[in-house]
Amino acid sequence: MNNKDRFLITHNVEKLVNYTNYKQLSFECIQQKILSPTMVSRIEGIAQDEVTRHKKLFEKITKRGPKAFDTLLAICQQAFPTAYLILKPNSNDNQMHSTHNPQRVRSVSCNVAPKVYSLRSPGDVDDGKNNNFASNALVEESKCILQVYPDILPTTFSVKLSTRPAETHPKVPAYPMKGRNRGVAFIVNVITFLKKVHPTRNGADIDGRNLISVFQQLGFVVFYYEDITMGDLKELLAQLKESEHLSCDCFAFYILSHGDHRKGSDYIFLHDNSLLRVEDLLTEFNSVNCKRLVHKPKLFFISICRGVQSDLGAYRLSTNTERDGMIDPGKPLPSNIATYCDMLVCYATVPGFAAHRDTNTGSWFVESMCKIWSEHAHDTDVEILMKLVGEYASSYRTEHSALQTICTEQRGFFKQLFLNPGYYENPVEL
Repeated sequence: MNNKDRFLITHNVEKLVNYTNYKQLSFECIQQKILSPTMVSRIEGIAQDEVTRHKKLFEKITKRGPKAFDTLLAICQQAFPTAYLILKPNSNDNQMHSTHNPQRVRSVSCNVAPKVYSLRSPGDVDDGKNNNFASNALVEESKCILQVYPDILPTTFSVKLSTRPAETHPKVPAYPMKGRNRGVAFIVNVITFLKKVHPTRNGADIDGRNLISVFQQLGFVVFYYEDITMGDLKELLAQLKESEHLSCDCFAFYILSHGDHRKGSDYIFLHDNSLLRVEDLLTEFNSVNCKRLVHKPKLFFISICRGVQSDLGAYRLSTNTERDGMIDPGKPLPSNIATYCDMLVCYATVPGFAAHRDTNTGSWFVESMCKIWSEHAHDTDVEILMKLVGEYASSYRTEHSALQTICTEQRGFFKQLFLNPGYYENPVEL
């Protein structure tokens, strides 16, 4: 192996360990005859823990023959796409820190301390005008590249298609959802965390596959990223907001991770253990900060815990209600646009409580949503869909009888939203 290729491996060994699986890589190295079974056995005899074995494996590969690097590249291209892009940074498919294969397994070995990042500059007022990811360089520069998820995935859920537009309520208009540029789904799935500060979200890869497939069947352009940092997210959203992809009928943002509810605010843990405040995320797509999505429906799905308490249920013993005062309805309204409008925010659970995930079938929230949407999105508007999702998810129980209550919040979401999967008003242009 030449010195240039050897340096590329040794210089990026932490990343390569992070984005490959030891058992699979060692097996493939033996199969492709880069290493012998005896060599792998010696590595495992010397190194006690998997991370050290993993590093020793790459170290051993650097000492092999002239074809070792190309063979390693071929293995990574098939089994570990992100590792392939690290070793071949000039590839046309370069998309650092993202993955096109949600089925892959990875081990984690990094050293980033937990930090809480504000997406506002010091002294900014929380008025929805200053919270811009792109303008606040609070983390190191990212090399992420925005790229549409390239594969069509099979799924457990088959979306029923519409044969005609759904009937709207006579008093509630519907958002336009009949064009071929139907929507964009931006999905972030944080499965592992640097230094293993938080437990791996086993089963989350299943959520990723199901969400990609369901949104693809709904006619959405899908962007899917696993294990991204705060810097990655800022860069990707800056690119997305400048792209023509948002010239669409609808936008959906879906994030899955560990989370917490602190002093009235919800936070999401990213791969580098930084904390993303949900309110800052919503601000990034409000009428001030994202002009392309003004008057368009924006859906946000936050699949995180909002506390650690298990919901074991309770009995309601009494009800006390009061009537709030009314604003004078005769006063004329100005014609300006609300800062937050056309937004529907859906949480996996209510503040203070945990969200649940099955390691074999994925999270309750995602599984329930994929099932209900695939069966009813052809003739049911999104707010009713989420009521059905909540009802279905409420039937789940843990072995200790804990349950989960889905929570939705609308911000100026005054119209009906029918997804109309498979129905297009205009024929395909030839």
